[in-house]
Amino acid sequence: MALLRTKYGGELAVLLTWLCAFLPWSVTAGTMPGTSVSVLWIRFLPLRFLYILGADVSGQRPLLPVWEVPGFVGTGGETTAAWLWIAGAVLFLVPLGLSVVYYLDEARVEALPVDPVRLQGALLLLVGLVFTAATAVLWQETPGATLPVGAAFLLVFGAILLRVERVDAVAG
Repeated sequence: MALLRTKYGGELAVLLTWLCAFLPWSVTAGTMPGTSVSVLWIRFLPLRFLYILGADVSGQRPLLPVWEVPGFVGTGGETTAAWLWIAGAVLFLVPLGLSVVYYLDEARVEALPVDPVRLQGALLLLVGLVFTAATAVLWQETPGATLPVGAAFLLVFGAILLRVERVDAVAG
C-alpha cells in the first residue's frame, strides 16, 4: 500500500533531494574532556563547520572541506567517520545529479526503464545508511551528543519516495 498518492512524485523527489543537500548530516555539541572548552561541529555534505567556545586555538579553521577532514580529526574512530562522510558525500552526487537532470528534462528521466521516483528513494536511503554508519562511529568517538539530522531525513525521505504512488489526479 502506498504511503502517499500524488501526481507530483517527480517534483517531490527533486525537492526532497535538494533539501537533503542543504541540511547538515550531523550536529555534535559537547565539552572537551578535562576542560571547560565547548565545541560545536556542524557537518554538511561538502564541509565541516567547527565552533570552539572558551579557547583560542591557533591554526584551527572553522570551515573545512570534507576531503581535508580526515587529516584534522583526533582519533582513529573519527577518521573512520570522516572517510564514511567522504564516501557518503561522493555517493550523494548520484541522486543530486539525477535530480538536476529530472528538473531540467523530466521526459528523459521518465523514459528510464525504472520508476525514477523510487530510484531516487533507493539512492537517498543508501546515502542515509552511509551517514548513519558515520554517525554511529561519531557517537562512540566524539565527546558530547551527536544528532543525525540529515542522516535521519535521508532515510525518511528515501522511504517516502519508495512508497509514493503516482496518479494522474488525486481524488478529493
